[in-house]
Amino acid sequence: MSTGILCLYIIFLIVKIFSPGSPAASNSVKGFNIYDMVAKPKNLTNARSLEDWFSSKVIVEPTYKALISIRIKSNDELYSFPSLLFQFTNLVYWLAIGYLLLCVKMLFSSFSKNKVFTTNNAHLITSGAIVMLALPAIRWATNELFINLIVKMNLNDSSYTIQNQTSISGSETLIGIALLAFSLAFRAGVDLKNENEAFI
Repeated sequence: MSTGILCLYIIFLIVKIFSPGSPAASNSVKGFNIYDMVAKPKNLTNARSLEDWFSSKVIVEPTYKALISIRIKSNDELYSFPSLLFQFTNLVYWLAIGYLLLCVKMLFSSFSKNKVFTTNNAHLITSGAIVMLALPAIRWATNELFINLIVKMNLNDSSYTIQNQTSISGSETLIGIALLAFSLAFRAGVDLKNENEAFI
């Protein structure tokens, strides 16, 4: 099953890289979509007073969470430095997810051969934990470079200002820390197994 999931992911990555990512009618060279962004109307006005804010029973604070799509209209824009920076970090993010899937596949393959406490498995768990810890930071950098691309190439013809909503830590950080702790315990198990084998 892990092999099938990895194959599906490879197909998804190929489609993501080589598909235009925008409707044909838009006459765009390439399109990109980014989630977890903030899009606030440029002419946003807040008429609520401080006294009204304290006296109200129900407080509504819009988060303006949005999916942002940009459409690159020319090759000059597509291969500009801000665009290449964004595309590189975006690719690194998806390759990092692919590496995690590869680690899971290799671990399951090793476990199925009754090879559990091995040095290779310990390395896989450790490297997977490090990649998991890095994922939020990579996603944050990708979103920042996405905004940089829009600003530098003057692409924002919408009526919204765009901000990055992600942070350099997230749920992946906690999972990564737990995996890192598990990898240290796993390495201790590998060392103990090697010592027992050497003693025998």
